[in-house]
Amino acid sequence: MGAAFLSALAAGLCCAAPLVYLLFGVSAAALSGLNGLAWLQLPMGLIALTCLGVVFFRLYISKRPLCAGRVSRPWLVIGFWLVALWVLALLSYPFILPWLLE
Repeated sequence: MGAAFLSALAAGLCCAAPLVYLLFGVSAAALSGLNGLAWLQLPMGLIALTCLGVVFFRLYISKRPLCAGRVSRPWLVIGFWLVALWVLALLSYPFILPWLLE
């Protein structure tokens, strides 16, 4: 779940810098050259979704029990859905943000 979260965060890096600059009042004209990490968006998004798919398979479909150690299965399920929501938010905000700013 951590790998899915980190790769989703990396997928959103191309749009994170302009968003942070806009939040602190920097002009949008100065942000035109900040898309140098845009090439990471697709591969990291695919890695995030693959990691979530593997965890979903291990939690709900697999015949082998998930070895949780000190964490019980209900807490893993809650953590999975929280991370899944964050990942979906991080992966979708570059597409939703321009629509919201119009």
